[in-house]
Amino acid sequence: MNETSIGTRASAVLDFDALVEGQQAALLGLARRLIWDPEEARDLVQSSLADAYEKRHTLRDPQAGPAWLRRILVSRAMSLLRRRRVWHVLREVLDLGPEPPPSPEESFAGAERWRALGRELRKLPPQQAAAFSLRYLEGLDLDAVAEAMGIGRGTVRVHLHRALQKLKAVDALVMKGEMP
Repeated sequence: MNETSIGTRASAVLDFDALVEGQQAALLGLARRLIWDPEEARDLVQSSLADAYEKRHTLRDPQAGPAWLRRILVSRAMSLLRRRRVWHVLREVLDLGPEPPPSPEESFAGAERWRALGRELRKLPPQQAAAFSLRYLEGLDLDAVAEAMGIGRGTVRVHLHRALQKLKAVDALVMKGEMP
C-alpha cells in the first residue's frame, strides 16, 4: 500500500468517528423516545453504531451521514418494538405475571401525562410510533421522517394521521392543539 491509500483510509475512519461523536447524543435521545426505556435505548444506539461501522463504506455522501445513522437506528428500533410486542402477547397468553415495575429513575422521570403518552405510543404499531416520534418529538420534517424510515412521504402522512387519531381518541396528547 502506498502512503496516499493509507492516509485516505485513516481519514475515512476519522470522518466516521466525527460523525458518531456529533450524532451520538441525538441518536440516544431518539432511541429513548422510540422505545421509552433508557437502558434499552443505550443498547440500541450501540448496536446501531456497530451496524453503521460495518456498513460505513456504503455511505457515499458525508452530508447524508446523520440521516443514514437515524435510518439504521429507526430500523433496529422498529424490529425491537415488534419483538417486544410479540413477547408481551406471549407473556399474557402464558400468564407469566405482570411486567417488572419501573426503575426509580423511570418513576421520577416526568409528569403523569408524559408517561401516559409513552404508554399509548408503545401500544401503537411500530411504524406509527416511529413516525410520530420522529415528526413530533424529534422535530423532523416529513421528508426527513420518510428518509429515516425508508418509506414514501405519503406513507408517513398516513402513519402520522392514524397515530394522531389513536392518541387523540385516548386523550394521550399532552395538550390539545399542540399536535396537528
